[in-house]
Amino acid sequence: RAADPRMAARGAAAYAQIPRGGAVRLVVGFPPGGSVDHVARILAPELSRVLGRSVVVENVPGANSARAIARVASSEPNGDTLLLASSAIAHPDNAAAAAALRPVILASTAPMVLVVRASLPAHDPREFAAYLAAHAGASYGSSGVGNPTHLAAARLVEHLRADAVHVPYSGSALAFADLVAGRIDFMMTASNSSVGGHGAVRALAVTTRSRSRLPGLDRLPTIAETLVPGFDFGLWQAVFAPARFPDAAVAALNAQLREVLAFERVRAALAEGGVEIVAGSPV
Repeated sequence: RAADPRMAARGAAAYAQIPRGGAVRLVVGFPPGGSVDHVARILAPELSRVLGRSVVVENVPGANSARAIARVASSEPNGDTLLLASSAIAHPDNAAAAAALRPVILASTAPMVLVVRASLPAHDPREFAAYLAAHAGASYGSSGVGNPTHLAAARLVEHLRADAVHVPYSGSALAFADLVAGRIDFMMTASNSSVGGHGAVRALAVTTRSRSRLPGLDRLPTIAETLVPGFDFGLWQAVFAPARFPDAAVAALNAQLREVLAFERVRAALAEGGVEIVAGSPV
């Protein structure tokens, strides 16, 4: 549902009257260079212009965003500290801490991509399945135990009845670096420009039920149509505030973020990174 413009206007006035200490901190639960960090660094300077104050990205990696969630949940509910979270916030271990947050906006979604090291002799999903069947102990990386990048890969391995070793990392950028170096064999990772343009890796398929319309991914088949009917995994990115952040302030911040997400330069930058804008209302 659309936000009530009268509430947004009242919220903007109330929000403007909250004492400001300095920069707004947009907290990300993963190291720099990953998909969530990428979205944050596109949004931060644009949100800074709309708010009229500095917005800085603060990376607080660890335990599928648990440290970042705790950082924001324990902060003052004045809009100075916000969380840009991914689907990892839905991990059961995060349930109690996440209850101390409230959603501001579902910003975007992204498919994941099945990516293999370039030296692995598989050029499509079926060749990949054949490789796993013939090579017990193949390794795959993820952004952490229970992260969607782990669950999607584990589901595929389980369906193929393969024997593969999970190697968890504290973020997708670290896992991707090891894939590029040939230290692991494959991974499910968020779609971004480095996936399709890196000569040391090969993208084989997208994880969503339908083919992606994003440039560079539209040529890839889905895992659902090639290997596992009904296979459907994706990622999302959303902004959260502390639970006691006022309703009117949530409405105002949602409107400001929707303004940012409507900028053509933001839409183009996110699309180049494999991200589709949602720009929803607070839930």
